[in-house]
Amino acid sequence: MPRRPPFGMVRQSIQLWWGMPLLVYVATAQNVDPLSDPWTRQRALRHILTADTVSLQRYVLWPIPLAELPAVLPPEEHPPTAPPFLAPDSGTSLFPRFGRYRFLLSSADTLFRLIVNGSLMNRSGYLRSRDTSSTLLLGRLGFQALFRYGASIEGFVDISNGIRFAGTPEAAIQTDPSLGRTLKLSIEARRYFDRYAGYLQLRWNQARLRFGREALTFGYSPIDNLLLSLQAPMMDALLVDLPHKAFRFTYLHAAAEGTDTANVPVSSKFIALHRLGWEPSAGFAVALYDMIVYSGRGLDFSYLNPLAFFVSAGLQTAERSNTDNSLLAVEIALRPQRGLLLYGTLAVDDLNYSTLFDTTVAGNTNKFAFQLGATGLIPIGDGLQLTAEYVRLGPFVFSHRTIVNSWTHLNTPLGYPMQPNSDRWALQLRYWLAPRIALTLSADYTRHGENLLGPDGKLLTEERNGTIIPIGNVGGDILRGDGDMLAPNRFLRGRRSIQRHLRLQLEAEWLPNVMSFLTLDYSNRTGGNNPLRQVWLLLELRLGY
Repeated sequence: MPRRPPFGMVRQSIQLWWGMPLLVYVATAQNVDPLSDPWTRQRALRHILTADTVSLQRYVLWPIPLAELPAVLPPEEHPPTAPPFLAPDSGTSLFPRFGRYRFLLSSADTLFRLIVNGSLMNRSGYLRSRDTSSTLLLGRLGFQALFRYGASIEGFVDISNGIRFAGTPEAAIQTDPSLGRTLKLSIEARRYFDRYAGYLQLRWNQARLRFGREALTFGYSPIDNLLLSLQAPMMDALLVDLPHKAFRFTYLHAAAEGTDTANVPVSSKFIALHRLGWEPSAGFAVALYDMIVYSGRGLDFSYLNPLAFFVSAGLQTAERSNTDNSLLAVEIALRPQRGLLLYGTLAVDDLNYSTLFDTTVAGNTNKFAFQLGATGLIPIGDGLQLTAEYVRLGPFVFSHRTIVNSWTHLNTPLGYPMQPNSDRWALQLRYWLAPRIALTLSADYTRHGENLLGPDGKLLTEERNGTIIPIGNVGGDILRGDGDMLAPNRFLRGRRSIQRHLRLQLEAEWLPNVMSFLTLDYSNRTGGNNPLRQVWLLLELRLGY
């Protein structure tokens, strides 16, 4: 396949990606919405692997601000001068052209700049499981509005509406779990789905203060991250990000949605997170995380304080100590040589030094999760990236005794997308045919100790002295943290299931703003409460972004 045009011939225009101006190219990253562009983050990680002087901490929080972009993308993928959208032009244009690309609308003067873009998506496919089969046809229309006011204020709005032309809602959700969080598709008309993201941001140098709804992730894994997953639902949040030399401080306070065991919505659930990162030398970075989940009392100013230590603040009163869910984590990344990155994260849900090695019920006060991985680049063709990782979530990790304060949003894990009391081996091969054409093979093997269910399909319980005891809870459901002190926690105790999963995907931009995604996915789960065997094939075509 012929290589892309040299740097001097590529397009130089701009979009704002979640509040940050981002350079746009024919050959690289003109579509930088993390919900629609699979290339930009992966190309940045590839550059970090090949350029051993690039700071690891510039990549760990995604998306990143414009000031950090030149440091994480190859030099040929960002022009040295301001693209046309940033130039002090004036006037309004319909269907303006930036390089070879057209947008819907642009308007600019010396103070305010606006660009509007549109997108059309068509997704068709076929799903077959043990009991059913279904064809699938979805369509979506979307619009983005991006603006800058002066030199520091930025904004972004992304809205879209879609329709299910053919196939069942269940088939659509199985092939794209994010659609299951859409009320219109899962509960109401079951035919429509929508998406909204937007924020307002104040940025100066590399620092930023942002409020709005977006997709965020922390970590180095190309597959997924332990604490805040690439697949986690978007949250409305306040973000403060302050990089300075070898240090980087990040604060996040977000609104989450949850339900109790009766499926009643939780009142005012929030999560908060601190991250303090330190990179003493190029190629080695370490970070500490401090996290909290609370609900039922509105915004808590003890946790709204960006400089508060959440664990200490939560232990100051009996109410916070008994009801709030605090977590700690440490993260390490090491680039021992060019082309190789090692990474790991240890999360501590509960910790009691006096019972750390106790194998009785008293030892249940210690709950851990960890992720270990390695990714490397093999110089074959345009690049073959190989990633292998192991993730283990202990029983009851990320859940909580008060049930409602689990590390979840919309009843979906915010962290690694699997249930507690499970582990996973994952392997990914990504072959770059061109800067924006990649073939990816993913495989994983997951073991899960599932909770014990009664004949009614609900958690097995027993009445003792007028109290319902969840005797079937072995720590295998992130939404059920109650009953964690009934019996000694044993990893994979319960009804064990084993799942084997394979996915092959071809991601390509064939022409400017014309993209296709061809995905073949196979899952086989044996044992446990819900055996599964299914295969699905999807072809998605996009015009615009």
